[in-house]
Amino acid sequence: MAKRVKKASKKASKKAAKKSIKKTAKKAVKKAAPKKASKPAKPTGKKFLIIYHAPMDAMAQTMNASPEEMEAGMAMWKAWAKRVGKKLTDLGAPLVNGKRILPNGASGPSMRDVTGYSLLQAEDWDDVMDLLSGHPHISGWSPDATIEIHETMLIPGM
Repeated sequence: MAKRVKKASKKASKKAAKKSIKKTAKKAVKKAAPKKASKPAKPTGKKFLIIYHAPMDAMAQTMNASPEEMEAGMAMWKAWAKRVGKKLTDLGAPLVNGKRILPNGASGPSMRDVTGYSLLQAEDWDDVMDLLSGHPHISGWSPDATIEIHETMLIPGM
């Protein structure tokens, strides 16, 4: 009889150990499973389109820069983007080969030296001006480089 009790006790012990292992494994899997992403907070403030202007010869010089010079320029842009943070909703991209289309359907090359764009979310003009302070585009790489800012308008129903 003592053997049976011992055997039953061992069996119960093994069963409890297996249950414990399964429970621990389930917890580990659940913990490791990716969390459901919560909706990102809707940005507040106004949207601003930032347009970068520079003479095309300055852009050509940039395209012919050494890898070290390009890396240094990109480091400035990365530092600015990091400082601005989530208010930079789209870093944008350089722009080339602009075209213009006239009302009569004729087209030709753009007459403006637009070299890139970015989108910012800011509370007001003071905020956007603060965000653009020390911007790499107007850091001196070209004395003729400028930044143009346009506040976007909300269109009802769109």
